[in-house]
Amino acid sequence: MRLIYLKNFELLDNEDWSGYPFHIFLEKEFFNIEFDPITIFYGDNGSGKSTLLNIITETINTDKKVIDRRKPLVKSDYFDMYTAKCKYYLENNIPLGSKIIFSEDIFDNILSKRIENKEKNNQRQELEKQYMQYKYNPINYSSLEDLSISVETRNKTQSKFIKSRIEENAREFSNGQTSLEFFDKELKEDSLYLLDEPENSLSPKFQIELIQLISELSRFFKCQFVIATHSPFLLSIPNAKIYDLDSIPVMTKNWYELENMKIYYNFFKENKGKFEI
Repeated sequence: MRLIYLKNFELLDNEDWSGYPFHIFLEKEFFNIEFDPITIFYGDNGSGKSTLLNIITETINTDKKVIDRRKPLVKSDYFDMYTAKCKYYLENNIPLGSKIIFSEDIFDNILSKRIENKEKNNQRQELEKQYMQYKYNPINYSSLEDLSISVETRNKTQSKFIKSRIEENAREFSNGQTSLEFFDKELKEDSLYLLDEPENSLSPKFQIELIQLISELSRFFKCQFVIATHSPFLLSIPNAKIYDLDSIPVMTKNWYELENMKIYYNFFKENKGKFEI
């Protein structure tokens, strides 16, 4: 069952401020956004994709904080002045626990797993030394704890001794696998999600798997997605509404009508023979 929470969003169309982000969408003649279950903002770097996600999130959260973000947005007074003048309309109430997720959040998750594993490996090495010391070397027991550890080492293998004191390492995955695992964990049913370039760190194979996850959550689990991307794979999500932020005025297009998609098509068309050897 497809469901829409955020129905419409109005950007400013008559302000003469020069501070960010007042001028961005005036110049693009982009004032009104109508949302589908899956809506995509497409454009080159600097086109305003991420800015739009932040404007939408901050405007909604000013009324009622329902969209979670891992890091607070660093913003100027101009940004708050802008969002205070924006309007949005709902078809259904946005559920608590909805999220905005940035590519930096994914990279932070990858890095934290690496750091966690490194720390556990260091702890494991220390526990290995402790095990050998208590099991095979004479010790002057200065405390009941020394005696308890000595008895334990004589009744446990090294692996069981270490496992009782430290959790196993997080499974070692490639960056793409870790990123896909992150989305699988973070994306739950009955939610609105704003995703900023979720394709970063994902190979084409894993981007296709992410497409399947997004499509299933949208179709069967009452999720709505607003995605900023220029990935040809994510742009091809069936039935997604795509706003081309590189066009003036901004307009909706089919994914195969976008300039970058035509560049990809022509490149592979020119090299078609190399794939058919």
